[in-house]
Amino acid sequence: MVQVSLVKCTEYHTDLLEDAIGQSLANIGFPLKDFENKNVALKPNFLMTSAVDKAIITHPAFFRAVARIVRDHGGRVVLVESPAMESVKRVMKKGEYVPIVEELDVTVPSNGRKGVILNPNDRRFKRFEVLGPVVDADIIINLPKLKTHGLTTITCAVKNLFGLIPGLEKSRWHMKAPGKEAFAELLLDLNEALMYGSSGPKPILHLVDAVVGQEGNGPGPSGTPRKIGAVLASTSPVAVDLVAADLLGFDYRAIPSVVGGLERNLGLSSPAEIDRVGEDINRMRVDHFKPARHSISTATYDRWPFNRKGFRNLLTSKPVPQEEKCTLCYQCKAICPAGAIEKADGSKNVPRYDYDKCIRCYCCMEICPEAAVDLKSGALEWMMPGS
Repeated sequence: MVQVSLVKCTEYHTDLLEDAIGQSLANIGFPLKDFENKNVALKPNFLMTSAVDKAIITHPAFFRAVARIVRDHGGRVVLVESPAMESVKRVMKKGEYVPIVEELDVTVPSNGRKGVILNPNDRRFKRFEVLGPVVDADIIINLPKLKTHGLTTITCAVKNLFGLIPGLEKSRWHMKAPGKEAFAELLLDLNEALMYGSSGPKPILHLVDAVVGQEGNGPGPSGTPRKIGAVLASTSPVAVDLVAADLLGFDYRAIPSVVGGLERNLGLSSPAEIDRVGEDINRMRVDHFKPARHSISTATYDRWPFNRKGFRNLLTSKPVPQEEKCTLCYQCKAICPAGAIEKADGSKNVPRYDYDKCIRCYCCMEICPEAAVDLKSGALEWMMPGS
């Protein structure tokens, strides 16, 4: 059995958070004494520079509570994260992390050193270059913010570890694994490499910031903050993602990374193997939580005739820049793994999209600081299963 803890926490108050996180760790059977003399890597969600109240990044008070627990029990805290487009320092400053890092003497590596991990049991991808301090760490604590996501349905524990891949290298991985199913396999190969790979098995704890999450067209500025009032915890990323989906009223069978994780027996092979500890989820489930709008399963259009370019554009949602919001910062162009975005040509004050090249990863929508990229449904998307 795999323990998944669900603890009620309605505010980002220091005492409430420390109590909730301490109870969460106790619920999953992790002894706090195990932090003593250990290098503990804390991995928050630093998607982009953002104000705290937008619910885009892991709340600084949540990070602070975890860091204090680690430090108070003799651990050395290292912050590990690599935003795609911006520096860690910029995200920390806007996200109110700087005073916490100084107060708790948190190490924030700045040399960009990389490490290599290998997954001997890979399905698609064996070798990953990740942030070097992660390889050096004795314990990893994953601190995802619970949000909706156009490609992965939710972004939680499995997806958050993708941030350990340095900077814009994430875009190259999107090109290697276009579409939901392929990207889910990538995420699972990465998670498995971290859990059991060549650097040696090490404890990985997943503590989910679900006090306030994000619904709608997350995980960036297009999403809407929504109070959830919870902290989730587990040693299994697949199990905690499954319970997080249930908390939002989502069917885990619509999340390829959860389905794929169960098929791999990545910590568990069935929801029946989850030991739910703490609050009754039926009393905490959030009503009418809005999902992100997203395209149909790529497994559908990977077959002829749906894989023809014309069909794909008719059958899948496409990202469309909005002239009234766009500032022509071209972060969308910089992050696009397919090279499908070019500068404005004068006819419209927005970047030009080549939808025959677009792989529907929605990175442009995710990273746009002005929430200027919307989704437009394909003309025939309504007739496809799952649309």
